Amino acid sequence: MAALGLSALAHGATPDGTFRKTGFSFGVLPSIAFDQDAGFQYGALTNLYWYGDGSNYPRYNHSLYLEASRCLSGATLLRANYDTRTLLPHARLRADVTWYDDVSLDFFGFNGYKAVYNADYADEDAADYRTRVFYNHQRKMFRAMVNYGTTFRRSPHVNWQAGIVAFNMQISRVHFGRLAKSAPDVPTLYDKYVGWGILRPSEADGGFDAYVRAGIGYDTRDSESFPTAGVWTEALLAVAPSFFSSDANEYGKLTVYHRQYFDLHRGDLVLAYRLGWQHRLWGRTPFYLLPHWNTSVLTAATSQGLGGSKTLRGIKRHRVVADGSVMANVELRYIFARFGVAGQQVALGTNLFADMGLTTQEYDIDTSAVPDDERPLYFRTSADAPHWSGGLGLKVALNSNFVVSVDYGHAFDERDGTSGFYVLMNYLF
Repeated sequence: MAALGLSALAHGATPDGTFRKTGFSFGVLPSIAFDQDAGFQYGALTNLYWYGDGSNYPRYNHSLYLEASRCLSGATLLRANYDTRTLLPHARLRADVTWYDDVSLDFFGFNGYKAVYNADYADEDAADYRTRVFYNHQRKMFRAMVNYGTTFRRSPHVNWQAGIVAFNMQISRVHFGRLAKSAPDVPTLYDKYVGWGILRPSEADGGFDAYVRAGIGYDTRDSESFPTAGVWTEALLAVAPSFFSSDANEYGKLTVYHRQYFDLHRGDLVLAYRLGWQHRLWGRTPFYLLPHWNTSVLTAATSQGLGGSKTLRGIKRHRVVADGSVMANVELRYIFARFGVAGQQVALGTNLFADMGLTTQEYDIDTSAVPDDERPLYFRTSADAPHWSGGLGLKVALNSNFVVSVDYGHAFDERDGTSGFYVLMNYLF
């Protein structure tokens, strides 16, 4: 993995000795990234920034993020994300368009530990081996998002926002001929859930859904991409009307986040934590949108939980999927080097972290068609329990905005997997 930063119209230190970025800058991350869940990724991404006269640095006036990549597994990602504070007067506008063909998306069932995970089913060396893609299915996702927000003039730290998010999902079993040629073509967990009627026929192969979003937030962070002090709290309401759904799905969800940052030593040692809670208020969520968490800012191609690189590092992706859940992340971040290169400000850092997730509202499923002899193999009646993981990482930041993140997480319970290694963009929060 290599990161390359280039700039034009760039200035370094101002007369008072402080660094101020002006004009145009961009970072390029070519060729290779890695996500334990998706595998090796190759392609290219870039983030273009316009800082204007630099008076708002480290804030930018415009940001355009572009990515085109493909994983060795065959997954394909195309994404464009735009963020501006100056296009509209006194307002912030964000827009995102993403196409993501994930040929081996994890699927473990619902409600955390109530869904049994048996690693042997996907282990070719185990006596109980079935197929290495037993806990996978294919998902093609198109997502478009627009979000408008602004602060209150008398309370500049308080903001409100509104937007719309639309999805078109195509769900199917894993393509054995392309992805798993050497694996036994036997029923996967997804196939079993379809056969048992747990996944409703009208949504088992995906569909179109959209929701409108409204929210209010409180933000005192000293920096968005590289915060060292302050709080960032949001309450977001998502309403999905039936006429926005191909299957007449209708639901409402409340999502609350609280993030706080403590400067322990001159901006180089920071204690940060994030708490998140999502709860269905009414209606029924299609199963393929259960992992989606409503968010005002996309720091990655997807906003999904719980499990994986952006929520519970080291725990299997989508291991904790339910109507309602909570998550907690704690990080101790340390910047051990800062230096300038070709008019750019570079920072090197590390982080220790602990992550936790828990089901708080179960997704109602009908298991009456499951044969009695198979029921204990896939379902437990005991309640869910906290899912814990921990680990460490390395960060490389360019101009406090373009951040390359390397994290290694270890799951504390074998029912969640073993570990995960991720090379991605941005801090987790």
